[in-house]
Amino acid sequence: MKIFIILLTLQLNTIFAQVDKNIYELDSIGNLLTSEVKEIIDKNLYNKKVVFLGESEHHIGSEFLIKTEFIKYLVLDKGYRDIAFESDFFALFYEHSKENILGIWSNSVQCQELFNFLIEKNVTIWGFDNQMFSPYAYYNFSKKLEAFLSETNIEYNDELIQLSDIVVKSRFDLPKKISEIKLNYLIEHIDKILKDIKTQSNPIWYQILKSFRSSIDMFTSANDTQGIAIRDSQMAQNLDFLVKAMPNKKFIVWLANAHMAKYEYDFMKGQTMGGQFVNMNPEISYHIAISTIYMPYRRNKWIKKISKDNENLLHFLPSTKNNYFIDSKQLITENPDFADREYEGMFRLKKDKTNWFKHFDALVFISQGEKVKFLE
Repeated sequence: MKIFIILLTLQLNTIFAQVDKNIYELDSIGNLLTSEVKEIIDKNLYNKKVVFLGESEHHIGSEFLIKTEFIKYLVLDKGYRDIAFESDFFALFYEHSKENILGIWSNSVQCQELFNFLIEKNVTIWGFDNQMFSPYAYYNFSKKLEAFLSETNIEYNDELIQLSDIVVKSRFDLPKKISEIKLNYLIEHIDKILKDIKTQSNPIWYQILKSFRSSIDMFTSANDTQGIAIRDSQMAQNLDFLVKAMPNKKFIVWLANAHMAKYEYDFMKGQTMGGQFVNMNPEISYHIAISTIYMPYRRNKWIKKISKDNENLLHFLPSTKNNYFIDSKQLITENPDFADREYEGMFRLKKDKTNWFKHFDALVFISQGEKVKFLE
């Protein structure tokens, strides 16, 4: 028994040392990125056109502040001039305004510095979500669809335009707003338009209509799991379209950790946008996941308890009172077996215990967090 304990202790110490070698302390919020961490990111951004910046939950405002600091560095030091949000693909293609971004970000106090910075530095805002929830889409989608069909001489009628308008304005209430017969009519005609060579010859409208078509499936899906899978798949395709349509641009991507995980697993229930994007674009992206340790709704005793658990990622941190950066990519390069090691984590996938080092290239832990605050 003593020999077993000694061997186990030695093994745990070895594992801790291997991870510890790739952990770097960050400064406080407002001056987060140290020169050492910047050097690591510099090395990892070689030939990377896309940087994913995740957040554990959409209601944690402190993570918005952290992402803003990364964005400033990427824009000022690394020349990224385009940012794509988990927001309306259609609207943000035509109107690059924060008003077309989800209110959890566009109306949050913690994001206002970010949006001022983007305007000041002429950073263009894009979107990749298939959900058309923006004011621009609400008032303009059906009009622009009619104009496109008319200009390209593609056959349509008023009912098609009216039903398309209902899709955008009803969203998840769509099954209550139109009959199954009309829904099938709409689907049949959108599919017909997508097969038309004149549509396929227009890259942006072909992509818009594919995205729109997927939203119909999502709004009428049998359950949330199916809807999530449809959405993530289309978001990956929409981002792929943006990146390939503008090959000379470098993109920052703002989204949830769950969407940007690099690998696809059944437990993620379709939340695999990152995995699908990587399959379409190998070796061009760098994925940084962010998580907050202390929040008002988390008990300090619980944090203390899990930080002592060697099956939890917090166990590797020198302290839960400071901010840290884990270079997952280098860790796996030096120790390939870590790609398959599973730990409990706080990065919010469908499975709390998984191989985080494989999902993300870097893990950022923020000690003290705060909930999102909204503009009055």
